[in-house]
Amino acid sequence: VVDRYKDADPRRRHVSPIWSMDPNPSRAVGTVKNGSWEAERVLISVKKRFVFVANSKTASTSIEQSLGQVAEIQKSGNPAWKHMPLKTIRKEYDFLFRQEAYPFDSFFRFGVIRDPADWLMSWYRYRRGNDVEKPLPPEMTFEEFWEAGDWNIWRADGTPFDQSVRFLDDNGSPMADMIIPQRRLGDFMPQIFEAFGVQGTLPKANVSKIRKLDDPLSDDMRAKIRAHYKRDYELIDRLYDINMRGLQKLSQVAGLR
Repeated sequence: VVDRYKDADPRRRHVSPIWSMDPNPSRAVGTVKNGSWEAERVLISVKKRFVFVANSKTASTSIEQSLGQVAEIQKSGNPAWKHMPLKTIRKEYDFLFRQEAYPFDSFFRFGVIRDPADWLMSWYRYRRGNDVEKPLPPEMTFEEFWEAGDWNIWRADGTPFDQSVRFLDDNGSPMADMIIPQRRLGDFMPQIFEAFGVQGTLPKANVSKIRKLDDPLSDDMRAKIRAHYKRDYELIDRLYDINMRGLQKLSQVAGLR
């Protein structure tokens, strides 16, 4: 199934050992630098049976650098494609999941979530201090960033720009087998690396140059963030049960290979 699409874009034929694909080659973007493919991506391993959902500002780029060695399908491009929700991944790659031998539920599906206050602060630091497409003014305070309410706060449809949309279906039920709190990457990722035969430690990549806010968030601001990202916090409160079941699924998937 994967090989059928491997030569879809001639720009990728010389990229080895990792190749990046899209069922619609006209949408493919990315660059080759120093002989390697540099792009951010959704990862699907057909042989290892996993789907990695790339959430923003949660070490997803670092995780991709490790798991990318064993993922045959790597969805590259702009952040909207890289950070594709699981429900969209299922539709985009139905050429794979509709096959009897590769049903969606046979894959271990996982990603990382971050405390919404820390996540938003990371975005603020990243856009204020890094060379990005839509930078913030260097003098902008976090409160001004919040009040501006741009795409980091609200989606175009008027809903909060939250993280849970990447992991839930339209009814609010989890589609991911495991959603790892970022602060617990060191507990869960070694088990995932071992299950899928990935060697090495988790590197750091794509980090913010500004490491700390000048002033801590006020209680009032934290309350506003908690209310705005209510769905994220509700999901985080459910993670113990979700992830205990996820560890069982990981063992099952690893044992079937």
